[in-house]
Amino acid sequence: MCNTCLEIHNKWPPHVKHRVVRVEDVREGRVVIEKEIYCQEHKADEQKHMCTDVCITCKKFICMRCRWLSHENQGHTVQNTEEYNASTEIQIVSLQSRVETKVTTIKNHVTCIKNQKERVTDHIAGKKAEINKSYQESLKKLDERKAALDKQLDAQEEKLCKRLDEMQDVDERLIASIESASVLAGNSMNAPLEGDIIVIRDTLSGALKNVLDRDDPKEKLATDVAEHAEQLIFAPNNQWDQLNIGQVRFVKYELECDGELSKKGQLNGMAATPDGRMAVGYITGGIDIFSTDGQLQKTVLKDVGIRRLGFLSDGRYVVLNSNNDVTLYTEESEKLAITFDTLGKDESNVIGSLTVDSNNLICVGYLVAKIQVFSPAGGEAIKEIPCNGCVEITSYNDLLITESSFKVRIIDKDGNVKHKVEKLNVYPSAAVTHSNSILIAWVNHGDGLVSIDEYTSELKHVQTIISDHKIEKPQRNCSLESGIFPEAAHEAVVVPIIKKLN
Repeated sequence: MCNTCLEIHNKWPPHVKHRVVRVEDVREGRVVIEKEIYCQEHKADEQKHMCTDVCITCKKFICMRCRWLSHENQGHTVQNTEEYNASTEIQIVSLQSRVETKVTTIKNHVTCIKNQKERVTDHIAGKKAEINKSYQESLKKLDERKAALDKQLDAQEEKLCKRLDEMQDVDERLIASIESASVLAGNSMNAPLEGDIIVIRDTLSGALKNVLDRDDPKEKLATDVAEHAEQLIFAPNNQWDQLNIGQVRFVKYELECDGELSKKGQLNGMAATPDGRMAVGYITGGIDIFSTDGQLQKTVLKDVGIRRLGFLSDGRYVVLNSNNDVTLYTEESEKLAITFDTLGKDESNVIGSLTVDSNNLICVGYLVAKIQVFSPAGGEAIKEIPCNGCVEITSYNDLLITESSFKVRIIDKDGNVKHKVEKLNVYPSAAVTHSNSILIAWVNHGDGLVSIDEYTSELKHVQTIISDHKIEKPQRNCSLESGIFPEAAHEAVVVPIIKKLN
């Protein structure tokens, strides 16, 4: 009312106890106008029945008559208005007290997401820097290939960051839902108990409880995305192909299988078959052929003691025995009448190792500082390569990888050392991957530990794949000084840790 009307209103004695409030205060909920609500169930009665109670079971505002006749005698839970308002307020205040903790937890998760996103972008930025450096060191006019690599990285970054952005969006929407539900539930307490207010309050408090009871987001989902990004590596091209500076790919090393040797402690040589399977030879006789998933498929040459073995491209077995005799066998395990003029074991500390190169030439290395090269036709060596202490040799393109005490070298076919790497007090065992990188297992026999590192074609360290993996200590405790390489280096690395390069 206006001021004039208010003055007239206040002059009348019956109005002295009236409370006059502003319309704005009513609209904004600062003042609640209480009025008597009469039971709708008894509208036909001459006497009005005022609603004073709340049936919790039916969620209805009821009069005393309804309470006695229709609710309490049915086992319903009934409260008077004051009790209901007090209990509802306690429930909503209790839920609201959890809001800050819940929101803080989710905000912390948002921070985690942002940190993981930074990991993704930082890592990919580092890979771009590696690509750019390799590009600058390569030949000119490779802009098209470089752009393709950058695009590939950008696509991966966009894909991974999108996943993190989606997680962040879900969290932010959840925060908004919690805060909105809290405000609505709180505001519902300002409304008078009439109409559907009880249902509304119950619905709003239920909605707030539901969002607060949701499981907290798991940081692992965000960190998994960043870890997946960090599996992205740049592999420089080791062949110096003028049209290719390298490639981008995801690399993850996982335990692919756990091969069970038929003769534990007797492994003496291992080689890949031409069709990609694994062959393991034993000093007491026999070669086990394993599938790519580590299943033993067959055993051949059971009566032939194996020191080292290899394969020609046509599938023939090349076997070096303990007397340094090289023998060829067909794929059907039939011995061929071909002999090789290798150095005998009785010649001053001569212990042989063997590898087959990409040209099907058979190389036999000795501790007496040389490597003999034979053709598959046998007879005398067609070449001798000087080598200082070649305990083990492995073919690598047109070069050879040699292993001795604590050292790995790459030499050419004239014996010149091109690259080398060494570690004190650990024995190396080298292998070549399909992508032409070099894996070296460094075996600490005394402590029963093995580490596997990846190297470039120049024996520059790329990454550590396995660090200090616990292995069984070898049963055969032989030494390099006696002219015998500790074979457990092969068994420790190959058997329990067969890794796959994705």
